[in-house]
Amino acid sequence: MKVMISTPPWKTTELWPPLGLLYLAGAVRQKTNHDVVVLDAFCRNYTPDMFLEHVMRERPDVLGMNCSTHTFLAAMDVLAEVHARLPETVIVLGGYHATFATKEIMREYDFIDYIVKGEAEISLPKLLRHIEDGTVPADVEGIAYRHEGEIVERPLTLVEDLDSLPFPDRSLLGDVKYGYYFQGIPLTFEKFTTISSSRGCPFDCSYCSCAAFSNRRWRCRSAENVVDELEMLYRDGYRECVFVDDNFTQKVSRVERICELIKERGIEMKLYCEGRANHASLPLLKKMKQAGFNVIYFGAESASPHVLKYYNKTISPQQTAEAVANAKKAGMLVITSYIVGAPVETLEDVKNTIGLARSLRPHGVQYNILDMLVGTPLWTSLGEQGMLSPDDWKTNHRVYEYYPENASKEQLEELVNDGYNSFLDAWKNLRGLRELLHVMLVNPVARSIVLGNIRNPDAIAAVKGGLGPFK
Repeated sequence: MKVMISTPPWKTTELWPPLGLLYLAGAVRQKTNHDVVVLDAFCRNYTPDMFLEHVMRERPDVLGMNCSTHTFLAAMDVLAEVHARLPETVIVLGGYHATFATKEIMREYDFIDYIVKGEAEISLPKLLRHIEDGTVPADVEGIAYRHEGEIVERPLTLVEDLDSLPFPDRSLLGDVKYGYYFQGIPLTFEKFTTISSSRGCPFDCSYCSCAAFSNRRWRCRSAENVVDELEMLYRDGYRECVFVDDNFTQKVSRVERICELIKERGIEMKLYCEGRANHASLPLLKKMKQAGFNVIYFGAESASPHVLKYYNKTISPQQTAEAVANAKKAGMLVITSYIVGAPVETLEDVKNTIGLARSLRPHGVQYNILDMLVGTPLWTSLGEQGMLSPDDWKTNHRVYEYYPENASKEQLEELVNDGYNSFLDAWKNLRGLRELLHVMLVNPVARSIVLGNIRNPDAIAAVKGGLGPFK
């Protein structure tokens, strides 16, 4: 059979390769003889018509698509048209939204033949055998399907041995030029990709669905396996790489071993990762910087303990401040992120968070209005309180839709803009200039970002006019 795996058509500046689809393609190739085609319609900025034209050229026997809550309705529209034009093509849906809204999707969208929940490297190849043979996939875990008028839903599965998975074959993506951008401003300038060295999350932040997607189980690849892939990427000309792990620094000894192996093998890449503030000692960050980890991202979320408690975030502002200071001492670029709009949060609390970010003066910030996403504890709580409308599960929602009395859309957008402007203002002084010059001396990513954008009109306009996304 010809199996086509795709992201949904969309318009975006977030040009990261779809590692999940590449892992699925690798699993199908490893365990079956099917012909596999991968299409990144999302990063190609395909319109629905362009996507349909591509599918009609390929005419796959099976079409698999992932989707998030943000892209769900667009995915349904285009898949309905695929079904109308190619009724014999079996359609399989996956991803976070499909995992957490399985029964709702199967009830309402009859052209979706199967849903693959959670990690699909085990279940998808098994499902494809049943599709080819025309048999009922009763023995396949982690899927949903219809049988004799009923929806059958099996529990999701996890891949226990991540080292057993073949490395993603990035050549399947064709000529897409991937990169790291912020509001359309380039942050990477050499051959770029991403890598996943672990999966899952043992924590249970109320705004996040990662824990539910992984049954709160964190699993990791061995240091040797990770660096084997990095070495392959380095040979293939890649020079910049983001670790997409939610908890890269979860096991410190593994991180230290990865750093040792990178240096032993002479891999010279610019690496980016996300860390936890309670696993960010100065000795660890120095080792990471020496191995090429030039950028680290910390989720700070709020300066207020009661807001952090609402988010079930077990990192304190003091730990975040220490982690940022340690990363700066190690010569790393530091990005911190914040969420505004919690129902327990006052406008003064938000202003205190903006003040915290200003005092820390990270090299980058990200402010987000709180999303109420399907699959998160916050979403479950809304349902238990009877606050959800019948079709709410189909789209993304922000907190002000359910708690307008706390803060309006306009107020939260203005506060987000204030946060970005405060961040820029914190650097517009002699001390900030000195720190910027120092980090440019010790950090190659800092140099490339500044020098690569020194004549970029978008970057110049952002510095002069502000980074706030709500104009």
